Amino acid sequence: MYMARATIRTTLLALASLCAVSCQTSERPPSVTLYDTHAHFFTDDIETYPIDTSGAREGADVLRARILAHPSTPEAILELWDVNDVTGGSGVQYTSAYKTDNRYVLDSSDAYPERISAVVILDARDPDSPARLRELVTERGVAGLRLTGFAAEDGSWPWMNSAAALETWAEADRLGIAMVLMYLPKQPSASALEEIRQLAERFTNVNIVLDHAGWAATEGAPDYGLTPAHYALAPYPNVYFKFTTNNLYVLERHGLQADTFLRHLVDSFGADRIMWGSDYGNTDGEFADMAARARAAAALLTDQERQQVLHDTGEALFARRTNP
Repeated sequence: MYMARATIRTTLLALASLCAVSCQTSERPPSVTLYDTHAHFFTDDIETYPIDTSGAREGADVLRARILAHPSTPEAILELWDVNDVTGGSGVQYTSAYKTDNRYVLDSSDAYPERISAVVILDARDPDSPARLRELVTERGVAGLRLTGFAAEDGSWPWMNSAAALETWAEADRLGIAMVLMYLPKQPSASALEEIRQLAERFTNVNIVLDHAGWAATEGAPDYGLTPAHYALAPYPNVYFKFTTNNLYVLERHGLQADTFLRHLVDSFGADRIMWGSDYGNTDGEFADMAARARAAAALLTDQERQQVLHDTGEALFARRTNP
C-alpha cells in the first residue's frame, strides 16, 4: 500500500512539474525518453556504507541529516525514472558523502546493471589508480571516471594533468572510457579549458565530458557564457558537454531562456556531443521538475536532435560496459 501511494504521489508530481514548465509557453514540450547521465546515490545504511560529510557544500551536519532522512537509493531513483520515462542512467560517485569510497555506487550498478552504470572517483595522481581503474572497468563494468578540483596556487591543475595524473589518463585511453571533468570554482576557466583541449588532443580514445557544460549558461545571447576557450574545443570530437539542472537553474536566475541556450550549444558542438544529467541527489528540487525542465529546454531542437541530446548521446557514452 505504501509503495502504491508513493508511486501515485510521484506520478502526480511529474504531471504537475510538466504543467508548471510547459504552461508558461503556448506549446507543451515534446515528450521524449530521457537518459540521466548524472544521478547521485546514497543510503541511510551508514553502518555498511560509512559516510564522510566533511567539507560538504551545505555543511557536514546538514548533509548527514539529509542522507538519513531522504536516502537516494537505486530503488527510489528507479521509481522516479520509471514515472518520468527515463530509460536508465549513471550513478556519479557522491564525493560529498563518500569521498573516493565508491562501494555504494558500484553496488547500486551491480544490483541493476541494465539500468544503472557507475562513474567512479579516484585520485588520478595516486600511482595505484591506473590499475584500480582497469580492475573497476573490467570486473565491475564501470562506465567512467570523474575528476574534480581547484587550480593550484600557481594556476596549474595537478589533479587533472600532472605527470602522475597522466598515467591514469593513459590507462583510460587504453580502456576507451569516459573521463568526466568538473573544474572549480563554478565559472568558466580559460586555463582549465586549454588543458582539457590538450588532453583531448593527446588522448583521442578518451571521451571527455565537461560537467555542467563547462560552467556556461551564465549570460545571454549570442554566446550564453561560452567563451573562446569553450569554442576551441569544437574541433575535438571526443569532447562532450553535459548540461544539467544546475545550468537550467542558473539560466532561470539570470532571466534567460533555457531553450535558446541549448539551441546554441547544439549549434556550436553538435547534438551528438551534448547530453543531459539531472544532478538529482545533490541539486535541490523534485526529479519530476528536473525532467520537465530538460524536455522544455529542448523545445527548439528538431525531433532527431532532441532524441540525441536527451537520450542517445548519454546512453552511448555511459551505458554499463559489458565487454570492456
